[in-house]
Amino acid sequence: MEYTTNDLSRILDVSTNTIRRFEEKGYLNAIRNTENGYRQFDSSDVEKLMYVGKYRRVGFGHKDIVDLLQQDIDSARKFLVERKARLDAQIAEYKALSHMLKDDIALIKRIREYGSDLFELECSPFHYVLYQRRGALCTEGTQGRELHSFLSICPEYEYIYLFDREDVKARNLIWSAGVAANQLVTGKYNVDTPVEAYEQHLCLMRFVRVPLDILNEAQMTSAELKKRLFDDFSDYMDGHGYVPAGDMLALKIGFSREEDQEWQYLLIHFPVDKIQEQA
Repeated sequence: MEYTTNDLSRILDVSTNTIRRFEEKGYLNAIRNTENGYRQFDSSDVEKLMYVGKYRRVGFGHKDIVDLLQQDIDSARKFLVERKARLDAQIAEYKALSHMLKDDIALIKRIREYGSDLFELECSPFHYVLYQRRGALCTEGTQGRELHSFLSICPEYEYIYLFDREDVKARNLIWSAGVAANQLVTGKYNVDTPVEAYEQHLCLMRFVRVPLDILNEAQMTSAELKKRLFDDFSDYMDGHGYVPAGDMLALKIGFSREEDQEWQYLLIHFPVDKIQEQA
């Protein structure tokens, strides 16, 4: 059976311009009808365009498809096996990114559920790598290689601030910054780069909103920032018989523009131990 450009357009649900572009790519070999001047195609052209549409949907470029059409069946199989491996890797990466977004959505939802109240919870264990330690950039040499390896191997990472326990006690606004992931996640991706561990422990936790530029006095004074990050935790510990048991970790869970200002939301983790009563 013979087909016109309009016929192919209707069969494949594409525009006639698309059919012409496919012809330009070398997929089709139209024959001009000497009686009416229309371009005519045969059944093999329909089948080729079905083939083109199928492989375009999985991301093949036109050059790849043209090459496939010129290969013997064994070579075509090898090409498809290689492309499937690449596609499977992409699918795995997209699944990881989807899981990361799912976690972010859940955390943002909890901001409204918990508000700004302090609560007690066993924190998840993290692995982390710093790129800034107490105000000094640390991206050279081994530290830089560890950071870049972590970022490339583990797509489900989060940004963190880390406040040393002694700085928290002294109310010093000094922190380190880096990236972290739950130890279940680093295990899933077989992260073997040397990383630091934030172990599972009973924590005081709180969602706080602070300026995106955390030291922006126009948005939040240092006194108010210290109250949110340090003083309220100290008051809670004094009232409930706790003492600090480790460094404070602030997990960055979201950014926003509110009240015509840029903000970031943090989930604070502060490990604590119960004061042992004297016998």
